[in-house]
Amino acid sequence: MSFLRANRAAPLWIAALVLLAYWRVTTCGFIWDDDDYVTQNPVLRTWGGIWRIWFEPTSLPQYYPLVHTSFWLEYRLWGPWAPGYHLVNVVLHAWSAWLLLRFGRRLALPGALFGALWFAVHPVHVESVAWITERKNVLSLLCYLLAAGRWLRWHDDGGKRDYAVGSVWFLCALLSKTVTASLPAALLVLLWWRDGRLSRRGLLGALPWFLAGAGLGWFTVHLEATHVGAANAPWQLVGAERLLVAGRACWFYAFSLVWPFATCFNYPRWQLDPSSWLQWAYPVGAVLLVALALVLHRRIGRGLAATLLLFGGTLVPAIGFFDVYPFRYSFVADHFQYHASLSVLMALAAFFFRRTRPLGARIVGALAVAWLAAMAVTSMLLIPQYKDFETLWIETLRKNPDSALALSNLGGIATDRRDFEAARDYLQRALDVEPSNAEVRNNLGVIAYLTGDPRAAEGHYRDALKWKPRDPNARNNLAVLMLDDGRKQKGLALAREAVEIDPDYYQGHLTLARALRETGRFGDALRHYEWVLQRTPGAVDARKGAVRCLLGLGKASVAGGNALRLLSSHPDDVEARGLLATALARALSGAPVEKVRAMAVRAIQNGGVDPDPILPLLAEELAALGEEELARAVRSGG
Repeated sequence: MSFLRANRAAPLWIAALVLLAYWRVTTCGFIWDDDDYVTQNPVLRTWGGIWRIWFEPTSLPQYYPLVHTSFWLEYRLWGPWAPGYHLVNVVLHAWSAWLLLRFGRRLALPGALFGALWFAVHPVHVESVAWITERKNVLSLLCYLLAAGRWLRWHDDGGKRDYAVGSVWFLCALLSKTVTASLPAALLVLLWWRDGRLSRRGLLGALPWFLAGAGLGWFTVHLEATHVGAANAPWQLVGAERLLVAGRACWFYAFSLVWPFATCFNYPRWQLDPSSWLQWAYPVGAVLLVALALVLHRRIGRGLAATLLLFGGTLVPAIGFFDVYPFRYSFVADHFQYHASLSVLMALAAFFFRRTRPLGARIVGALAVAWLAAMAVTSMLLIPQYKDFETLWIETLRKNPDSALALSNLGGIATDRRDFEAARDYLQRALDVEPSNAEVRNNLGVIAYLTGDPRAAEGHYRDALKWKPRDPNARNNLAVLMLDDGRKQKGLALAREAVEIDPDYYQGHLTLARALRETGRFGDALRHYEWVLQRTPGAVDARKGAVRCLLGLGKASVAGGNALRLLSSHPDDVEARGLLATALARALSGAPVEKVRAMAVRAIQNGGVDPDPILPLLAEELAALGEEELARAVRSGG
């Protein structure tokens, strides 16, 4: 059992086990909402994005600016290279395991190294580490533990500097994920467990942290309801349902920590029935267990009560008392218990260490090694499901055949491949599971649109809006359909509504710009194209639309500059060549015949573009404008 008491070698043990469990993560890519957070997140692509990350909360999927700042910095370093983001997650997770060890030893917990190693390779944490979006978890926990260590040092024998540094780390934790708002309460529970009482110093020191956590926590709940879309949804919990979910979720998470061999990315969603006495057994049992531990704490010790309070208290934001969007698909998820697992794992490690001591060091060491190896291998075997978007959902569907989330996403993948028969099958199965799924109905409309059935597409889009009246996606798609059909004013109205619902809806701004341009409102259209280009300067469709608007406004020279910028990065784009030729023809109309070709060549070359493919098009445009002499000069070189 010597390794369980190792000091200098402890970081090596942690690094070795994490490497064993997670070495395959470098083969994984981006999954599910990694596109919103990284690959298609416009704020990561510009230098001005860092301002938006911190001061425009609705420009982000969730307002966790420290997380998005880390992504912004990484995007500067390696762009959309998935292994880089995965490796950072692994390093942060391993670092947290080491900090957990240090914290456990400061509290004189038996078996602290075993607990830290168990945390490092526990299978339920694979979701947090191997899913890039869950940088929220691994970064916030690191800051959480750094803050906790500093606060405890301040409380025991430290000075103002310790409290100030701890407060900074706590703020960093909140700005990474506000589930960490439970930290001040957790620290008070730890003090009660360790000292048997709460000091005045501890209570006063926790108060500012309580206020900061409450403020940012409220802001997260507000954005979850208004920006993410968890408010007034058909799946929103009401009344007694919250207690049923909370009670059952606590037991679910506790069991999965002890027996983590049946993990799933999207667990089946429980059917709630407040009239069922069996379902009430979960919350009643949880409350009775905590009450019993508190009543008997003088006889059995404060450890059980403290563990239950820490576990349940940390889980509070994610067990039904607050509406979060993932509840639409499942009431539980492995990454929801990443922070809460600390107390249970460290307590179980201490229990194991104490109860097995009579067996002898070798036997205890062998048991610990066998269990940690089983944890590491199980985690390692889970990694491949995060290889890519499709693999994740195929594996999820294998474990949960009624996952509407997996079915709808597989339908989207099949649609992208133009395998419309398979896509319809997946989406219809998803509707059978969840008839109120507006996204699935919207996707069926996309399939109908792509297969040349606009009437059916319109029906699906309108069905989607019946189930979700404020769905910007269905509104936008219906607007595109109207524009294609020549119903421009209706298309314009729908596009406006989509952007009003979600002012940061990227595709909505593109459709609205198109609608405005097609109705002759070039100035207004240009503003929306510029909105898109400020966030994604390389957006080809937006750049082309901007050129057309500038031509409509009579700003041929500026239009030509934009067309040149587009061609410099897409030299073979035929449409862009035509736009450049049109802009040049208007700008050069009336130029001296003997200089027109030279002027055109110089302008094109100054933009870093080969003039040879452009000159014939320019001649055609000049001829169309009635400038035959200029056209001949461009053709002949005279």
